[in-house]
Amino acid sequence: MSDQPGIHDKTFSQVSDERKKAARQLGVLFEVFPERKQAFEDLLRLSSDRDSEVREEAINSLEMVFPNVPDKELAWERFVNLTAYPSERVMRRGVHVLITVFPLMPDKTRVWKDLAGLVNSKSSMEDVSRGIARRLPDVIRELPNQEQAWKDLLEMTVSDDSYVREKAASFLSMVFPEMPGGRKNDSWDELLKLTDESTDSKVRELAAKSIGEVFPSLPEAKRDEAWEEVLELAGKTSDPAVQKEILLALPSVFSSVPDKKVAWSDLFRLTGDESGPVRKQAADALVSIFPEMPDSIRVWADFLRLTRARDGYVRDTAADALSAVFPGLEDKDSVWKEILELTGDEDEYVRRTAADTLSKVFPYVSDKNQAYSDLVQLAEKKDSYVLRRVIKTLASVCPQFFDEYGIYEVEERGNEEGEIEEKEGWKDKGEKGIKRTVELEREEEKSKPAGFYKLASEKAAFVRRDAAHSLGAVFPGKGEEKRAKDESGMRERSAIEKEQAKEIENKKPAFDLLKLTGDRDSYVRKDAAESFARAYPYLPDKKEVIEELLSLIQDPDPQMRRGAIESLLALYSRKAGRAQDIWGELLKMSGDRDTGVRKGAAGLLSHVFPAVEEKSGVFFDLVKLAEGQDVQLRKRAAELLTVAFAYADNKQRAWNDLLRLTSVEDREVRKGAVIALASGFAAVPDKGRAWSDLIRLSTHSDSFVQRTATRALGSAFFYVPDKTQAWRDLQVLIDNPYVYVRRYALRSLGKASLWRSLRAENEAAYLFGFKEAVKYFKEAAETLVDTSIPEFHSPFYELLLRILFSESPERAARFESERYFSKVTHEIRDLEENQKLLEILEELAGLLRAAGNLAPGDLPAQKKLLENCVEAFDRASGLLEAMEEDFILAQKSVKKEYPRIGKVVLEQKLKETLSGIRYRARTACLQAKGTPTEKITCTVSQRVREWSFQDLDKDRKELDRQLDSLLNILRAQVPKLPENQYFFEKLEDVRQEQDLLERYRRVGRLIGLIPGVRMPKASGR
Repeated sequence: MSDQPGIHDKTFSQVSDERKKAARQLGVLFEVFPERKQAFEDLLRLSSDRDSEVREEAINSLEMVFPNVPDKELAWERFVNLTAYPSERVMRRGVHVLITVFPLMPDKTRVWKDLAGLVNSKSSMEDVSRGIARRLPDVIRELPNQEQAWKDLLEMTVSDDSYVREKAASFLSMVFPEMPGGRKNDSWDELLKLTDESTDSKVRELAAKSIGEVFPSLPEAKRDEAWEEVLELAGKTSDPAVQKEILLALPSVFSSVPDKKVAWSDLFRLTGDESGPVRKQAADALVSIFPEMPDSIRVWADFLRLTRARDGYVRDTAADALSAVFPGLEDKDSVWKEILELTGDEDEYVRRTAADTLSKVFPYVSDKNQAYSDLVQLAEKKDSYVLRRVIKTLASVCPQFFDEYGIYEVEERGNEEGEIEEKEGWKDKGEKGIKRTVELEREEEKSKPAGFYKLASEKAAFVRRDAAHSLGAVFPGKGEEKRAKDESGMRERSAIEKEQAKEIENKKPAFDLLKLTGDRDSYVRKDAAESFARAYPYLPDKKEVIEELLSLIQDPDPQMRRGAIESLLALYSRKAGRAQDIWGELLKMSGDRDTGVRKGAAGLLSHVFPAVEEKSGVFFDLVKLAEGQDVQLRKRAAELLTVAFAYADNKQRAWNDLLRLTSVEDREVRKGAVIALASGFAAVPDKGRAWSDLIRLSTHSDSFVQRTATRALGSAFFYVPDKTQAWRDLQVLIDNPYVYVRRYALRSLGKASLWRSLRAENEAAYLFGFKEAVKYFKEAAETLVDTSIPEFHSPFYELLLRILFSESPERAARFESERYFSKVTHEIRDLEENQKLLEILEELAGLLRAAGNLAPGDLPAQKKLLENCVEAFDRASGLLEAMEEDFILAQKSVKKEYPRIGKVVLEQKLKETLSGIRYRARTACLQAKGTPTEKITCTVSQRVREWSFQDLDKDRKELDRQLDSLLNILRAQVPKLPENQYFFEKLEDVRQEQDLLERYRRVGRLIGLIPGVRMPKASGR
């Protein structure tokens, strides 16, 4: 039993440390106290203690026990009073706890007035008003009276604090859809007035942005009038930022306008506006919305007219749009003839546009032979270079036209030999061609043993399989080997000598087989392994094996390298000795005076380690190497510390060695040591001391050590014995000046809150801990300005909470699991281990689906599911954390990289990025087949297919134009739904990015999100 009277007496102690301890004990033991009312009163009194640390401890305890306190209103009043306490830490804790307990308050409308009053009050400290303003979305979602929230937010937009003004303006769009129907028209007028008349330019800009977001929520009878009001506001405003936001919103607004023909005419008229930005945005808007126009003939005619516009951007945009409009036309043949006539236009730009359009729309013409014939005849008649270029382009993708029109005879002679042979393959279908093919195959068969591996390594899988099998054929088979062993006396020795002689003769092709044992094709690996086993029935000694291993690590293909070395070590262990012997030889080589010998030993460490039979002492071998003089050996040894720690027989000694290594000069060694510490916490005996070690490392001078140590605290919390002290340690870290320490401390608090939820005895405490965890995960995600760093915890647990407490959990689970998977998968597509990560995300999505099958109120089942989720994240932690580090290091280096690299290198990087975008768009289009997003995804794929450039300086404007055009299309055609908020956040990141290469890299990731966006049930037509 707890000593409640003794703890109560300590609350009156003259010693502040005793009162502080009493406050902590009251929180930890609250639920087992017989007199909870007394404990509650003690905590309320201590929350007004003269000592700030005692107050803070009492606040923490009150927050912890709040679901079970007897008088929530009284506790709320005390929290409000704390926001006026002259201590920054106490004020912040007061604000934090007000937001946290808001969902548990019975009268939310009344306590909302308290929060709004604190924000608007001129007597409130800045930390209080800003702290509440930043967290208002968490509160607004729980508020039943949205009309009052709208009114208070408008009042906040005229606050003396610019931060409060901007935050309030940005939250208006989330309240507007929830306004009562009769109040929406008035709210719309208030929003327009704020956009036009606010004295704060940033507030005007944010209000303008909200116009497009709230327009679909207007009553349908109001929308035509509202459209005119939006256009009028765009025309009269003198603020460029406001005008830009309104114009960017026009496509999404158009989707909700009843009279689309009038709206189309309005936008078309704007393409001739005096203002360049207005013309540009109008052209982009037309491209975005044309699929929603019922009159495709009019759309075609208008875009054709715009190809003669005086504005170059409008002309280019219209020209690009023609090929997208053509597939939807009914009478394609007549339009084809119209384009043919334009190739003779007086305007050179029109001629070139027509020629380019002919190439793009040709696949949609019904009679392709006739269309191609028309092109050839017209080209000959007019002697047109432009048409000849079109003919050549079409012939290159439609080989059936080669024979009929002889395109290949003259124009393709300058091509490379391989391309000529490929085209000849289309013509050579007779006996001569077949005969030549057979002759080539015979020549290849003759030369296979000599150099077939080199050929095979560069060819398709079936060629590599042939190589693996053919190389094995030149060696003795297992049956022959067995017969040789069955012979006696001289015949046996003679046979062995012949075998060894043949082995030496064929050593090179045999070891070539080793490289094929690491092939990505399973059949190639199998045949190569069997052939190698036949080739080396008697392996050389370990020194010769090491020589061959040193040779194999030079192979540039990591998969080949790894597979070959594993095969050789496995065969050696099976037939000649132990891999432990090879490890001993490497340790000897690590002390060699020759740098090359030490370098070779370093390269083999990671390959030999997995094959070593007795690993218990290997960890301490690696520690010695990590403290040695050779840089390469230190680096390679440090990389193995994490996996070797698991085999160490003395974990406490190993932990102490790792701590020592975190202070050495070599950063790679520090990195390897702290990663091993983070992953090995659960296995160390003295976890209390180990926790203190991690806390100390979170303030290390090395930023990587800081990040890794702090990141490990969340999982370590589940094992640390003194969780109250551990919680306090984490609370201290969230005020650390280093942003990543704050981020990971908040995430660790989220995990610690999950632990509390798992230990809850009733649903209220379970829900409180869960909501607290979601809140900390969200704060962690919001600590960084750069949103390109992936976040997996916050969206997952937020969706899980929503599913568990949804009115229709099964339906919510199906939707939310798909949403989560599509939301985060794009972040990992460029990673080497993407398949493993995709499997992990599939598992997490499966857990979300499983949540929908739980019965409401089944607390044990909910806790078991939550436990499975925690374990899934723990299993994935290695890959997820490594990925985060890659993003962090990329962010640090990207600004340093570009000034150093030359123009040629930058152009090459950009071309590689464009190629990746085209591939990703094609993949997304295939994924979206048969889904509501098929149309928009495949439209994007078609547009990016044409993206290219020759010279970065000359084509810079075109690169910017095509990217801006795509973003405007996406912004217009993706519905402004709450489920798509993450997509629009990423789109905004692309728009705000200034660096061209990084913009294109981000748009590649954005395209991966498109198949997962939420589309409306009914078409907008």
